[in-house]
Amino acid sequence: MKRLRSLDVYRGLTVAGMVLVNSSGSDEVYAPLRHSVWNGWTPTDLIFPSFLVIMGVSAAFSAAAREARGAASVAAAPRVLMRAAVLIGLGLLENAFIYHGTGGVRFPGVLQRIALCYLGVEAFLFLRRPGVEPAAAAGLLLVYWILLMKVPVPGHGAGVLTPEGNLSYWIDRRLFPGHLMISPWGDPEGLLATLPALATSLLGLIAGRALVKEGAQTARRLGEWGLGLAALGALWSTILPLNKHLWTSSFALFTGGLALAGLAGCLLLIEGRPANWARHFEALGRHALIVYLMAGFFYGVQEYVSVTLPGGSEGNIKLWLTARLFAPWMTAKAASLTYAGIYTVAIATAASLVAQRFDRRKQ
Repeated sequence: MKRLRSLDVYRGLTVAGMVLVNSSGSDEVYAPLRHSVWNGWTPTDLIFPSFLVIMGVSAAFSAAAREARGAASVAAAPRVLMRAAVLIGLGLLENAFIYHGTGGVRFPGVLQRIALCYLGVEAFLFLRRPGVEPAAAAGLLLVYWILLMKVPVPGHGAGVLTPEGNLSYWIDRRLFPGHLMISPWGDPEGLLATLPALATSLLGLIAGRALVKEGAQTARRLGEWGLGLAALGALWSTILPLNKHLWTSSFALFTGGLALAGLAGCLLLIEGRPANWARHFEALGRHALIVYLMAGFFYGVQEYVSVTLPGGSEGNIKLWLTARLFAPWMTAKAASLTYAGIYTVAIATAASLVAQRFDRRKQ
């Protein structure tokens, strides 16, 4: 099964965007580089849904490759379970280093949600019934909508979508008290909201099946489909707000559609063309997990090591570097973004070198 270069490039662009928005040089950040405070969306809110769509597409290609080798689907189960367990373990390790709730280590997280969605996607692949997947995605979104709007939360009632009163956060508080990112309310990667996140991943799986069958020539249709889903999500948002924290059904449809349109754009720009600019992002996309882990670790080190800032106040290495190198001749937001950009390039370069060494050892 031929590997889609554009898929690696799109993953690389996404992981580069993730490092950029997560690595600001200070708290002064341009609005598009922040997550939405609650309802609404920003370009930053598109990053995680794009990862889930990419994961679904990649799973379709992996399954096709297994079938081409004549391998039984069930034979891949141990590897799938091991990969999910590793992602969950790495996510908890990351949280132990970076994220803590009032009661200790945060339990939910980005890698944990990816692992659960990955298991869900692989379960559908094992069923070998592609016709069920669109209905399943729609069902997950509708069921989650009904749960949010109709199940009452003690002390608040049903259909309350505030941080204190929504069902998703209430379940997180009951299951993981003191182990949440947004204590005492809940967690943006909480358990119930993984249902619509799985629907986002299934959009990628459905698109991946089409790409396996028809190749890059389906790009225009994929783009039209993605934009149509985004428009439907925007229409749905008139009665159910776009909200990344809750991963509302309208948000899943809107951002998943835009992610598919972005992938279609990469297909049109790259497949069959000498797109030299894309080589670096392609390498980045092949080793996205290494980039993610390295970026989080070294950024965390810079945040936790205390130093005295130029003005005499206490800060950390990240703030000191921004204040020394960029703040004297830039606005605060520009200095913060410049630090983030240089850090992103440095991490991408280091991760590429590490990945190349791993690749040489495998050969």
